[in-house]
Amino acid sequence: MVAEILSVNAVICTIYATAILAPGGTLCYCDNDHCVALFAAWKCVLGVVAENTQLNLFEDSVERWKPVRDDFNFCRLALFVSSDRRGDRFKDIEQRYQVDVNGKTFEATWEVRHDAKLGLPGTFDRDVWLGLMEIVQELTEAGRKPVPEVIEISSMREFLRKIGKNDGGKFAAKVKESIRRLTRTTCFTEKSFNCPTSGGYLQLVEPIHLIEKCAFKGEIGDDGTQHVSTWIKLGAYVRRNLQSGYIALLDVSYIRSLSGEFSKQLIPFLSYRFWLACQRGRDYVTVDWEELAVYLAANGWDNLNRAKQRLEQPLEELKKRKYIAESSGWQDNKLLFVVGEKFIDELQDRINAKEHFKNWISGRSQTKQLRLLSSANAVQVRRPNQEDERQAVLTRQAIKVGLLHQQPDTALLHQHGWAIEDVVSLSKKLSERPTIS
Repeated sequence: MVAEILSVNAVICTIYATAILAPGGTLCYCDNDHCVALFAAWKCVLGVVAENTQLNLFEDSVERWKPVRDDFNFCRLALFVSSDRRGDRFKDIEQRYQVDVNGKTFEATWEVRHDAKLGLPGTFDRDVWLGLMEIVQELTEAGRKPVPEVIEISSMREFLRKIGKNDGGKFAAKVKESIRRLTRTTCFTEKSFNCPTSGGYLQLVEPIHLIEKCAFKGEIGDDGTQHVSTWIKLGAYVRRNLQSGYIALLDVSYIRSLSGEFSKQLIPFLSYRFWLACQRGRDYVTVDWEELAVYLAANGWDNLNRAKQRLEQPLEELKKRKYIAESSGWQDNKLLFVVGEKFIDELQDRINAKEHFKNWISGRSQTKQLRLLSSANAVQVRRPNQEDERQAVLTRQAIKVGLLHQQPDTALLHQHGWAIEDVVSLSKKLSERPTIS
C-alpha cells in the first residue's frame, strides 16, 4: 500500500507536498485535490523497527527557512482583499469555476461575505492571520503535536513584533479589530473547499469560519468574569485541515520582506501553481488576468490595460526577489509565470528534509534504529556552512535539469567545483520513483 501511494505523485510529492506524521500516527501526503491518509502506513513502519533502517526527519536540520503551515485551500480560494481601504472591503468575494471529475462537469462556488460593520479581511488581516498560523506552528511543534482547541496570544506586544508592527496602542487596537473581523467573516462553499477528514470537497452549501470564537484580555466574558488572556478558537474545518496535514508551507519571513501587497498575496497563489506545474514536468504557469483579479479581490480591474498597470510593480518585485524568473511576463491577456530561484530553493530544502525518508523507503540505510520522532529535546538547528551551500548549488541545478527540464548554470557549477556529470547523476536520482522491495 505504501509503495502504491508513494508512486502516485512520485518524487515531486515527496519534495513538495511534505510527508507529515500527524498526531495519532497518520502519515499523510497532500496535494491540490486530496489528502491521502495512510493509516496503515504507521503499522507498516512499526513492523520494521527491528530492520536495518533509521528514519530521522527532524534532528540536525539545516536552517534555511522556517515555513508556516496554513490551510491549503487558501492557496486557490480568495480570502483577503488586496487593500485596506474601507471602500474596497465592503463588497463580497465570489469565485465560480468549472471542475471536471470522472468525465462529469460541475460548477464550484466560493463566496466570502463581508461583515456589515467591519467589512472583508484586508492586507493587515492577512498579516494577522499568518501571525496566528505562526503561533499554531510553535504550539504544535510544526505539526508534531495536536492543534490546541484554544490558541492563546500570550503577549500582544510580542505578537505585534512577530508580524512586523510596532507595539503601540494603535496597532494593538487594530489587531483586536482584525481578529473580530476574521471571526465575523463567513465563507460559503459548494464543492470548492476541501476537508479530507470530512470526506473531501464539501458538496452542500455550507458556511466556513476562519475563527469560531475569540476573547480579549481584560474584557468581560459571557459568564461575567474578566478574561485573563487573549485567545481564539479556529473554525472546525480549518482546524481539521491543520491537524490532518492538508496544508501549504509558506515562508512567512520572505512574504513579510516584500514591499507590495499584491506581491505578498501572490506567493501562496504561485507556490500552489508552480507545484502543480512541476508535477507535470513544466517550469511555468499561465494565468488569465481575470482569475488573478478574483483571487487578489482587486477592485477597479475592469479591463486588461488596468490589470497590466496594477501588476507592473508586483511583477518587477517578484523578479527582483527571484520568486519568478526574468522571462515571466504578459502573453496577450494571460500572464506567464516562470519558476524562479527562490521557489527552486524551496524544492531543494524539501529534498534535503526528506533524504532520510527516501533512504529508508529504498532500503539503502544500514543503521540499526528506526526513529520517527525526535526526543523531547529541542530540534538541533545549525546554520548552513560553506559545504551546505556547495551542495545546494548541485541540488538546485539538478532540480532544473531533472524536474523542470531547464539547462544548468555551467559557470556556477564550475565555480563550486561541480561538473555536468554530477548534475546529470543527481537529476536521475531525483526522477526515480521510491519503491519498497
